[in-house]
Amino acid sequence: MPPYRLARGRARLTRHAAAWLACLLCVALGAAVLDDYDAFIDAPGERAIAALVWDYVRGRNAALLSAADEFRYFSYFRLLGTVVNVPLLGAERLLGLEDSRSVYRLRHGLTHLLFLAGGLGGY
Repeated sequence: MPPYRLARGRARLTRHAAAWLACLLCVALGAAVLDDYDAFIDAPGERAIAALVWDYVRGRNAALLSAADEFRYFSYFRLLGTVVNVPLLGAERLLGLEDSRSVYRLRHGLTHLLFLAGGLGGY
């Protein structure tokens, strides 16, 4: 089936083509405004918790839950966000990013792509 359909003499996009086009538009819009975003207030804490979990998973730190005293705002419920934060930390370490500006740009960009993938999957 072509990505368009003729309706009364004019071309019309199918639903799937329109959804993909909207998703690509959102990717382009997200890339255009990526430099305008900055770190949110709990981003360093989430990143630190993800680093603890990253070290625990890789076998470098067996005392994950005893490290809770180092973080005042740490709770065991914050470990639920590691499903997203640990792969983000892995991506930044894979790319070798060191400065905070590029780290948070990567995190915002990948989170935006994850959101769009979820929206497209829900569609």
